[in-house]
Amino acid sequence: MKKGKAEYEYPVIPAPVPHILVDSKKDLHGWWPGKRECTAERMLINPYNGCTHDCPYCYAHSFWGYFHLYATQRVVTVCQDFDRIVARQLDSLQVAACGYLSPVTDPFQPLNRVYKLSEKIIRVFVERNLPIEFITKNQVTDESLAWMSKQQHCFGQVSLLTPDEDLRRKLVPGGAPVPVLLDNLRRIREAGLFAVVRLDPILPGLTDDQEMIEELCQVARAAGASHLVASCLDIPLALKNRIWQWIELSWPDLAQYWARLYNERIGASWHADLGYRRELFNRVKKAALKHGLSFALCMEYRPDGQGLNREFATTRNCEGIDIPIYIRRGQHFEPVACDGACLTCQQPVCGLPELAGGGAWKLKDYRRWSRIISQEDEI
Repeated sequence: MKKGKAEYEYPVIPAPVPHILVDSKKDLHGWWPGKRECTAERMLINPYNGCTHDCPYCYAHSFWGYFHLYATQRVVTVCQDFDRIVARQLDSLQVAACGYLSPVTDPFQPLNRVYKLSEKIIRVFVERNLPIEFITKNQVTDESLAWMSKQQHCFGQVSLLTPDEDLRRKLVPGGAPVPVLLDNLRRIREAGLFAVVRLDPILPGLTDDQEMIEELCQVARAAGASHLVASCLDIPLALKNRIWQWIELSWPDLAQYWARLYNERIGASWHADLGYRRELFNRVKKAALKHGLSFALCMEYRPDGQGLNREFATTRNCEGIDIPIYIRRGQHFEPVACDGACLTCQQPVCGLPELAGGGAWKLKDYRRWSRIISQEDEI
């Protein structure tokens, strides 16, 4: 395993899937540098690097480090005792945002049944009176929902690309069946939590059929979802050959269609034609509203870099729920009286004007703000 100029060797544990254990030095952090449509701040948490759902189009296959290890050798990296690291970092802060399990790899992939890092991290947040969310293509555990039901502002997102189980198996080989994903939404709602369904990403020619979209909105709403997040597949430059080979092998008739459709380069990815995407998102939005779901997009842009959410979102925050910044009051954190939409904030009632407009924040920023809050409390 290469990390920079250094090389490391780890024993591979073969079962239940090949994986290695590492002592992580990762910090909690916010969104990545660059374009941003995410309205609210989040503390991103990836206890596992690499995901055995093995979606062929996953952008994480283009990442380096431990993600590259899975992409090339099918070995998952487990950040052992990461819950303790997260706890220590939170305990050093006076200000925090909602936790996010996990922005890149599924927190409930099968390996989590062995290490239960996701449940442990959820408990760490809830014990400090902090909210946390998850996004998954697998079955959510009862333990996770039990802990989250105790905490204000927690919510769950379930990625459901199609109601067609045969097609779902081809798109998400290692994920949970459609009935299990719908049951996730039901159980999230029954736990008293806000439930989000993600049609993310939509694959042109495969999951953009209007009848399929209507059915997905209908069954997701019936199961308990209140909000739908959508996107159209973009193709990282580094993965174009890999994804094209998958399409040519699985759906050869789509290859020429995609070659014509993916004609807009934005940053380091190819995006589908803007006209197609606008027409697609109009249809998905209408279907969502028809079936009682609010709607927003995830990381969708025009070629000039302007976000498309201003055209299509029906909610202030892109995940459909308002979650404020939290500030420590004594032993626990308490929510600030705001809607949490930092990206569009004009009057930061949290007392941290730097948060207004959003940014790519790191743990050191949260610690810097914590010192500011501590000094204000002493006055």
